[in-house]
Order: sequence, then C-alpha cells, then structure tokens
Amino acid sequence: MGIGFVILIHLIILFILSLICSLTGSVITYFTSNKEGRRRKIVLVMLAPFVGFYTFYICGIIGFSIVTDKKKVDIGIGDAWYVPLENDRQLLFIDLPEQAYIAKENGQTLISDVSKIAENGSHIIGKTLDDQYFSYDTKTDEVKEFSTEKELITSIGNRVLTLTDAYDFYSDRKSKIMGSWPIWIGLLSLIVSAGAVYIWKLIIFAVFRK
Repeated sequence: MGIGFVILIHLIILFILSLICSLTGSVITYFTSNKEGRRRKIVLVMLAPFVGFYTFYICGIIGFSIVTDKKKVDIGIGDAWYVPLENDRQLLFIDLPEQAYIAKENGQTLISDVSKIAENGSHIIGKTLDDQYFSYDTKTDEVKEFSTEKELITSIGNRVLTLTDAYDFYSDRKSKIMGSWPIWIGLLSLIVSAGAVYIWKLIIFAVFRK
C-alpha cells in the first residue's frame, strides 16, 4: 500500500478511537461532575481525544519525515523500506520484505532478488533467491556473479563468509541509524499534543463560563 493510503487508514482509526474516548468520557463526566461547569468540562472531554491523538500523530509523521530524510531511511510506513549502503547506494524492499534490491538513490536497480547480504566497505557480497552469489563494488558498479559459495569466498581472498538475511540486515542497519530518535520524536510529539489540549482547555473555559 502507498504511504498516502496507509496514512488515511491511520487517520480513520484515530477518528474511531477518538470518538470512542470522547463519547465514553462525556458520559462519565456528565454523571460524575458537578452541575456548575459541567458543560465546559463535557465539551473539553469531547474535543480532547481528537486534539490529542491527531496532534500526536501529525507531529510524529512530521518528525519522522524530517529525520528519515536526513538519515536516508524509510519512514516506517508504506510499501517501500530502505537503508543506505556505501557510495549513495541503498538496500531496498518494495511490497515484499522477502525480496530485496540493491539500487541507486534514484531508484535504478543494480541487483535484484537479494536474500542474503554482507557489506565490507565499498564492497557488498550476497546471495540471491535463485541461490546465486554476487560481489558488487559500489564505487565502480562492477557486479561479479558466482555459481557457488566457494567461488565467492575465493574471490574475496578466502576470508570467512558471514551473510545475513537481507531483512535482518535492513532492520539492524535502520535501528543503528535511527538510534534514539524515535524516542525523542515520541516525547516531543507527546509534549506538543498535551500543549494543544491545554490551549483548547483555555479556549473552552473562556467561551463557556459555566
């Protein structure tokens, strides 16, 4: 699914969740609050979930978009996932996390159907879904193909060969690149959403005197 469609689904889910919280909170507030000031409390409880949830989500999307653009990784939603490799190359997944591609940042595919991968400086070695092996130089775009693992090991100087599942490689690389940014984005979004709710509280209490 495209990122726009995913966001639309998220917004619909947030609306349903906000509506449930709003109605539940309004009923509870009606029966538990004093008559004086009840109306403004109910209005606040009705609006607070919508303001809080949507502000948190929008701030999160903006924050992740900025960070992932700088870090050159995907935002985490949609039908494409990618992490950077050396020399402006990237490991890319489209639709299926089982099928990876090595591509340029402009989207040009260099090697497809990558199942296992390892990176050593500007050289990338790996295995494809059809059990073929390859060595790729990110500086020169030279690709060498091998029929067996032994041939690949020989080509890299008989070094120990440790290939990682492509999706595990992606997950580990993205986790290292993002670091603690998701936590900070979440905390900042929470602070902003709480502030937005508080501002609406001031507005509502100023409009509704009772």
